[in-house]
Amino acid sequence: MKTLAGIVLVGLHVVGFLVLASHCQGTNLEVTLNAPLASPSLALDAELPAAIVPRIETTLEQDAPGLARRTWSVRYRGGYTRSIGAAQLVGPFQDPAARACSGRVVVGQRLLDAFAAPVRDALEAELRGEGFVGIGDFVRVNALQLRWAQLASHPEDKFVKAAPYGYVRVTATLEFERVEVPLVVALLPEVNASEIKFAILARAELAFGNRFVQWVSDKLGGDKLATRFTRRQIDDAIVTALQPPPPFEVGGQTITFAYCDGVPEVVEGTYGALPFGVVIGRVERDPSVLPPLRGAAEKRPIAPTAALAIDLDLDALNALLYELWRTGYLDKRLADAGLDHRFNTDPIVTEFLSVRISAPRLALPPVLAPRGAGLRLAADARIALADGTTSTVGRVWGGIDFGFGAEVEPVSADLGALELSCERTPTRLVPCYADLVDALRDRGADFHGELTQTFATLLTDIFVEQRLSDSALPVELVIKRASPSVITSARNASLHLDLDAELVTKR
Repeated sequence: MKTLAGIVLVGLHVVGFLVLASHCQGTNLEVTLNAPLASPSLALDAELPAAIVPRIETTLEQDAPGLARRTWSVRYRGGYTRSIGAAQLVGPFQDPAARACSGRVVVGQRLLDAFAAPVRDALEAELRGEGFVGIGDFVRVNALQLRWAQLASHPEDKFVKAAPYGYVRVTATLEFERVEVPLVVALLPEVNASEIKFAILARAELAFGNRFVQWVSDKLGGDKLATRFTRRQIDDAIVTALQPPPPFEVGGQTITFAYCDGVPEVVEGTYGALPFGVVIGRVERDPSVLPPLRGAAEKRPIAPTAALAIDLDLDALNALLYELWRTGYLDKRLADAGLDHRFNTDPIVTEFLSVRISAPRLALPPVLAPRGAGLRLAADARIALADGTTSTVGRVWGGIDFGFGAEVEPVSADLGALELSCERTPTRLVPCYADLVDALRDRGADFHGELTQTFATLLTDIFVEQRLSDSALPVELVIKRASPSVITSARNASLHLDLDAELVTKR
């Protein structure tokens, strides 16, 4: 009887458990999105299961303008949590028809000093064989100097009536057989959306005791003499240095920098700077997707030892990333990196996991934002997840943290965030593959090396070994090395590149 009673008791417990279990099936977390990929303002809304709404914790990681991410999480008994995340590109956005002034070229005083010798040689070549009544034949150019100047520091330049942006001040002595002619030239920058040019004002003092010779001199005109022999040699050299970076090709596509409507900046004896913009296009399949617009950021000064510098605000960097994404370059680089192959063939993965992944494809352009003393690159990608005969689309959210300025590794990149959600339909998302995400996080060293190398290579492709030249000079400017650093604030940042450049004789 005791045995029978025990069997009956166990049976009743089993039946009770089955009845209880049938009434205790929980509501799974899922999210139905009602949100476009890109929006002028945050519109990342979703429908949630009513039965568990009180238990759902919602967080928003927003760095608007930029990539925003909303996460919905539920904590379950046993101490585990399930989460779903979705991203949206939030404006305001840059307008391809109204180019933002998001970068600038900085020409240091050191480069003007280097230009002095070839400009003097070109000027002497132009004047050789010239002679004028009363002063004789031309002999040489002495003590030619070029300097970034502000009118307030040179009250003696009375022939310059106004220089709102500053000017390039050129001084020299033109030596003829019978007289030395002091020369002062002011090059005033004039900029529009398509070019920079310089208005040239000059003063050459020609004073003689002989009245007849002085009359000839007045007819000749010292200022005309100065203007005649300085325009081509000096003007073109400075214009060449201040031009936006030349176009560069990546993956068969050309990235173009161009003039914008910004004004020049001149600091006495230190540097001259000219803003530029990045030329962007539109995505045919979704014209609403554009790079975010933050506005001008604080700039780091050019290093005293640098001849040139480039400043790129976040708007310029995000415009570059957008173009590299829009033209397919970034997806190709991600495929070439082979991170999916490395994951799929990893011994731990092959032994313990049945899921395999495809190469990631970016659904939106990656976006940079300030993070501490560096930058974070946020990206929203898609991967195909295959588990036996089952396949689904995974939404991967990644954050890559960039550091700048270290002596050993001037640019470093580390995996800062990685999350995964799965699409039941294109608008219905569910949690999935937490173990897969953990395994991918363990591959952080792979991401660090590949991303660091990719970013460093990109900087080299854009700037290093570029040659800037003008037909009026026998030399060209060659950029040898780019040293990056970053300056950040709570809402903006700019990347500063000090460029090691030298003048070399043309090939």
